[in-house]
Amino acid sequence: MPSSSSESPAGELRLVCRCIGVSSLRIEEAIRSQGLSRLDQVQDAVQAGTGCGTCHPEIEELLSEGRGESVSNGVRAQNRAVCRAETERHIEGSLYSRILPELSAGTRIELVWVEGLRVELRVTPPLDPALRQTIAAKLRKFICPDLEVTWLE
Repeated sequence: MPSSSSESPAGELRLVCRCIGVSSLRIEEAIRSQGLSRLDQVQDAVQAGTGCGTCHPEIEELLSEGRGESVSNGVRAQNRAVCRAETERHIEGSLYSRILPELSAGTRIELVWVEGLRVELRVTPPLDPALRQTIAAKLRKFICPDLEVTWLE
């Protein structure tokens, strides 16, 4: 997981493109390193925004920040609300349709919270560390390679 020193100008890492699994960190790196200034350039560089289009306002926000332009608190708040809701929905979908069916009967997975690229799960009965690592690896594969998974006992 990237350290807080590499966090976005807005102070938080987040999953921007849920269809492709691209974080704000990857988009910001591409904007900086390649001098990107338009949505289509971001799409070509990291594939973000090439799916459903829900993330286009967030990508435009990151592009504005990359140009040194201010982004209104209202736009930022609206983007975060959509991001959080869509990220939670995407994670829950993967947990319940792709991961849970592969676990032993009677196993329950609960999504406790999502904050940026951090996810906390509760699994009952408790799983051995190797199985937890497998679940975390699958979430990173299905959702985003930058996802950090923690466990609540």
